[in-house]
Amino acid sequence: MEAFISTDKNLLIIGAGAEQAPAYKIAKEQGIKTIATDSDHSAPSVTLADYFINASTRDAEQTASMAKDFSKEIPIHGVMTIANDVPYTVSYTASELGLPSISNESAKIASDKILMKKLFIDNNIPCPTYYEISKFEEFKQIIENNDKQKFVIKPNDGRGARGVLIIDEEIDLNWAYKESTAWGDSGKLILEEYVEGKQYSTESFIIDGQCFTPAIAERNYSRLNQFKPYIIEDGGDIPSDLNESQLQKIDRLILDSASAIGIEEGIIKGDIVIDNLGNIKIIEIAARLSGGWFATHQVPVASGVNLVEIVMRHSLSLPINRSDLRPKLNNATSIRYWFPNEGLIKEISGIDVLKETPGLVKYGFFRGKGEIQPPIRMHPDRFGYVIVSGKDREEAEHFCQMALDSITIEVE
Repeated sequence: MEAFISTDKNLLIIGAGAEQAPAYKIAKEQGIKTIATDSDHSAPSVTLADYFINASTRDAEQTASMAKDFSKEIPIHGVMTIANDVPYTVSYTASELGLPSISNESAKIASDKILMKKLFIDNNIPCPTYYEISKFEEFKQIIENNDKQKFVIKPNDGRGARGVLIIDEEIDLNWAYKESTAWGDSGKLILEEYVEGKQYSTESFIIDGQCFTPAIAERNYSRLNQFKPYIIEDGGDIPSDLNESQLQKIDRLILDSASAIGIEEGIIKGDIVIDNLGNIKIIEIAARLSGGWFATHQVPVASGVNLVEIVMRHSLSLPINRSDLRPKLNNATSIRYWFPNEGLIKEISGIDVLKETPGLVKYGFFRGKGEIQPPIRMHPDRFGYVIVSGKDREEAEHFCQMALDSITIEVE
């Protein structure tokens, strides 16, 4: 990708967590000055930014107001985020600054699973059957009317797999309703049919009516029974097992899904399921770059396409070459997680061996010695991750397992 045209740009990045770090680093490499916003003065990426605004990433009005005040002294030329499900904060702040972004209405819909599904249905976009739930009695009645059918329940405004549960004949419905409700702010739940099949993660950029998806990961749910009723993903693998026809259909589905919620240009994260009969359905989309190091590491290592740079250019109104959106590499990458028992972490050993793993791209631990490992109920409860690359998926998965096996986590 060509260097940025100008070095006199200032970019506002919503969030200064660890997963936002790649955006700050890329901006610095390109001569772009960054303004970080976060409620935490000591957030991991604050030191990577040139300026800091102490505002909550989830408070759009506060962020926009403080950004406008800041811009009176230092101009802001673009607003973006990464791995942070706050599209409304991004869109509202950008609109208040007179900068390009998706509409505020589209941003709200992108964070509201029920509104999104309604629009999918209205536009004949294939998606799992769903029900809007606001009372336990509604939930219980639907389950009783669909005896032996499996469902997934989740907070309407949830993220990070918080409160996402499999509903089957073994579960206590009263407990499940309370557990899922506890992890949302709106009090609304969405109940979806559980679709038997394979799930995929997509990272796409839409421009000029075209959908560019440089890489698709097949999501790994091999631990589904281990943590049931919680639905916990254990990473994913690139390349997927999809054929060219399926890839084209997914691009069309992403385009149509984005258009249904009013987005005609920009980044779209997609969650796709293909059932056992081969039907492709959209679970949901998000108007942001993915977290979990998918957008920042897996996709660029696998395809040679750096979507973080693309989104940065787009937010700064800089030109985007279509060639930069097309894959240049065909590498395999895998990501997996550690899942130790809950308790006090006494020791972590084997890091020197881990560092010698063939094809190692990146690894990280979310907790350290002396900290508490919680029970696994959501994605933030995972202990750590490792990403590797290989000449094919079999090799990448093998290297990942080598990395996992090299680490011993002593818990009491």
